[in-house]
Amino acid sequence: MKKDRIKQNKKGEDVCSRCDETVSYSDEFDTFYCDNCNLWLEERCVDPLCDVCPKRPIRPLKKLKPEPKKKNKIAINWEIEK
Repeated sequence: MKKDRIKQNKKGEDVCSRCDETVSYSDEFDTFYCDNCNLWLEERCVDPLCDVCPKRPIRPLKKLKPEPKKKNKIAINWEIEK
């Protein structure tokens, strides 16, 4: 496991070092990942006999969560002609 990809928060929970969200675990691929970043938090193993790591997709989630829409604030300056 890359230690820099997972850290512990003040509550002692494992969180992603990029976004501070709680990490998830994939039983199917036997590894931790971040839902928010859509990244695996552990490297693939180098065991040539491993039947799990070679099947692991590039990203843990098929689809990224849609980013929250930002509200555009437009400032309009009105001038009154005299």
